Formats: sequence, C-alpha cells, structure tokens
Amino acid sequence: MTATAHAIVAGAIYRAIPNPAFSVPLAFASHFIMDAMPHWDFGTNWRKRSKTQTGMLAIAETVIGITLAYFLFQGKGDSLPLLATIIASELPDWMEAPWYIFFANKNKHKPKKRAGFWEKLAYRIYQTENIFHAKTDAPFGIFTQIATVGFFLLLLNQNTV
Repeated sequence: MTATAHAIVAGAIYRAIPNPAFSVPLAFASHFIMDAMPHWDFGTNWRKRSKTQTGMLAIAETVIGITLAYFLFQGKGDSLPLLATIIASELPDWMEAPWYIFFANKNKHKPKKRAGFWEKLAYRIYQTENIFHAKTDAPFGIFTQIATVGFFLLLLNQNTV
C-alpha cells in the first residue's frame, strides 16, 4: 500500500479509538493487514527505476500521506497521539528501507553468504515484512488499494456514529 493509504487508515483508527495505547498498536497491525491485499505502490517494480528516483517518490508520497491524514483527522483528538498513530502505520516500511537503501540493487536480491551482520539484519527485516505483501501492477493494484482503504474507513466510521 502507499504511505498515504496507511496514513489515512491510521487517522481513521485514531478517530475511532483516540487512546494511543490502543490506536498505535492497531495502526501498526493495520499495515500488515492492508499489505496482504493485492496492491500497487511505489515499491512495486522498484528495480526498473533508479534508487534515487524510487527514494524521492517514496519520501514525497510519505510526506503527502502524513500531511493529508493529519489535516483530515486533526481536531478529532490530540495532535501528538494522532501523529504517533500515523507514524506507527508507516513504521514497517521504514524498518525495511535500510535493505533497499544500502544493500539491494537491480541484480542483488539477497545477501551473499559472507555478508555482514547489518546487511543480514536488514534483509531479515525486509523478508519478515514481505511475508505479508501481495503486490500487483497498476491499474488493478490501485483499484484494490482504494477499495481496501474504503473498507477500513467504512468499518471504522461505524464505531464513531
């Protein structure tokens, strides 16, 4: 899922459950549930672009997503717990970023046997998170993402009515 999708669902979680003791772990868990749905995001087919281009797209889209979610859901509770909830929803992708940034490339899909500790750790985190990924190409992956976000918004809106 895009960072924007994760952030919007996290904002809805916080709106429905404005206690960060619950909203933060739920937002973190929602990341994996959402990523299990077939989806397209800027990481899909990243090996066809330069790391710089992929990184700039990911950073820009993350900033847009956090900003959008914050403005959509501010006023529904305190700002810091809302931001903590949104950040928790993004955290799994940020945890796998070191693999992409420092070690992976178009031709390298896993560490070599003599790789160092940090490379192996980064790869293990990447592998763990990707257990849940179900990626697909656009446009189908965009439609499924919209449907997934819509489902969560409807589900979470039921609790606030």
